[in-house]
Amino acid sequence: LFTGGEAAPAQSAATIETIAGTGTDGYSAADDGGPAAAAQLNAPTGVTVDGLGNLCIADFDNHRIRKVAASTGNISTFAGTGTAGFSGDGGAASSARLNWPYGVAVDGLGNLYIVDRGNSRIRKVDTAGVITTVAGGGSALGDGGAATAARLNLPYGVALDGADNLYIADLENHRIRKVTFPPPPAPAGPEPPPAVLSQSFALSFPPAQGGEPAAQTITLYAEGGAADFEVVPGARWIEAMPRSGTLAAGEQTTLTVTVNPAGLSEGTYRARLYIRSGGRVTATIRIVLEVPPPTGPAVSESGGVVNAARMSAYGGSGLFGPQLLPLAPGLAVVVQGVNFLAGEGTAEAQGYPLPTMLAGTRVLIDGAEAPLFAVGARRIEAQLPWALGGEALAAGGLALVEVVVESGGARSWPRRFWAAPSAPGVFTVSGTGQGQAAVMFAGTTALAAPLGASEGSRPARAGDVLEIYAAGLGAVEPPIADGRNSCAPDGVCLADGSNAVLRRTTARPRVWIGAYEIAAENILFSGLAPSFTALNMVVVEVPPNVAPSSAAELRLSVGGRVSQSGVTIAVE
Repeated sequence: LFTGGEAAPAQSAATIETIAGTGTDGYSAADDGGPAAAAQLNAPTGVTVDGLGNLCIADFDNHRIRKVAASTGNISTFAGTGTAGFSGDGGAASSARLNWPYGVAVDGLGNLYIVDRGNSRIRKVDTAGVITTVAGGGSALGDGGAATAARLNLPYGVALDGADNLYIADLENHRIRKVTFPPPPAPAGPEPPPAVLSQSFALSFPPAQGGEPAAQTITLYAEGGAADFEVVPGARWIEAMPRSGTLAAGEQTTLTVTVNPAGLSEGTYRARLYIRSGGRVTATIRIVLEVPPPTGPAVSESGGVVNAARMSAYGGSGLFGPQLLPLAPGLAVVVQGVNFLAGEGTAEAQGYPLPTMLAGTRVLIDGAEAPLFAVGARRIEAQLPWALGGEALAAGGLALVEVVVESGGARSWPRRFWAAPSAPGVFTVSGTGQGQAAVMFAGTTALAAPLGASEGSRPARAGDVLEIYAAGLGAVEPPIADGRNSCAPDGVCLADGSNAVLRRTTARPRVWIGAYEIAAENILFSGLAPSFTALNMVVVEVPPNVAPSSAAELRLSVGGRVSQSGVTIAVE
């Protein structure tokens, strides 16, 4: 059920979720203003994110550009009437006709560029919502001349570089075209409003050594009169001080930009820093950060600490993706990452109580040492302390908990996870948290599984007593020390079980087989498995009215939290 095997990947698997579209092609005006995941799209072909985190979608066969607001997750039509055609330049984008919009891109000032493929044009929607043609529409190839006098032929894609030059994949002309925009002319009439500008437009940070934050400075200045300003970082790893202020005409100030690679995986990260003044973006600074591979222990950014039964850090869908699952006191967990142990072997605990250090490696949970089952180079199997979360969990709330791995005298950057009084998961035969559940007929090692699935396996029948092996069911009574099993006094279990101590969960679980919830009187026991550490056992009697199935879904619920989907048993 819980072994010291070494996991192959260095990082946990990525997860995918639908954040826009129902999977059925179409369009309904009633969808606009509501959740994007409940809205119909029709062959979406392009996507981009603006500087405020809003998602822009080329809704190809709906002849529209749709926008998903970062603040609400609601979808709206940003450009296009839905009728194929060409019209609307110089007016509101929402009243313009598009013809098979194929790709989208956003420049540093927030202007949106649209590949209007069926019209063989590139359209631009400025920050005021006005649409214009910036390339295409001419009769000749047009190199060296005005972009709007050039002929495009079914353009396929569009992108912008750091200087906001526009690049076009001109499919049927078999070319990549570049549009260079002239600097905007000085406005006629009144002087432009006062603004805060930057003397620098790019910062590049060298590879971060040891994950330490690094800082550089740029100079901001006021032009045209006194002006307020606000600094908006475009990524969570960027900090800037001061975040706001006021400059007199001609006055300068130093802006300190700090990048913090803590928690970032190896790679090159690019983002932008925006200076807003007078209600508009007046300067954009491009930020580039190089993060080298970690030289010491590092806990994975995504799924770094997972329930050993579920083997996933994520549950059902939230507004913008999967929800991060909490973990519970006493839970068996897997810590995933790199450089936990030199070499590719595995150090395993021998006997009870479980040690808090193996081969020079230990795991600290809010500073407390966690008992260890096994340590490998990329995987640690541990038990969360029973005192996890303290008073917050005792009151039924949540607590934010920090995990750090120490190995060879080096410490990982802290990772954080939520802790809750319970976090149920059901162990599976595959060890992946999916498929056939680890459910055995009482007193045997035979699985409640289809015939032939394993030695002695058969479907469960009415009246059978089953042992469901799980994790994360919460506190037990009488309590138990960290790293101990339920055999007293020294953890050595006698063959006849005479020194086993029954430790029941303080919260009684609910159990479903398929759509049927097992009655409370058919739940015979819920607690710690006597010969194991951090392993729960729920004993149930199968009632007569469970629907037969070779793969009936098995679910547990404790404190309103439910075990993972996709776990099955066989019933006849």
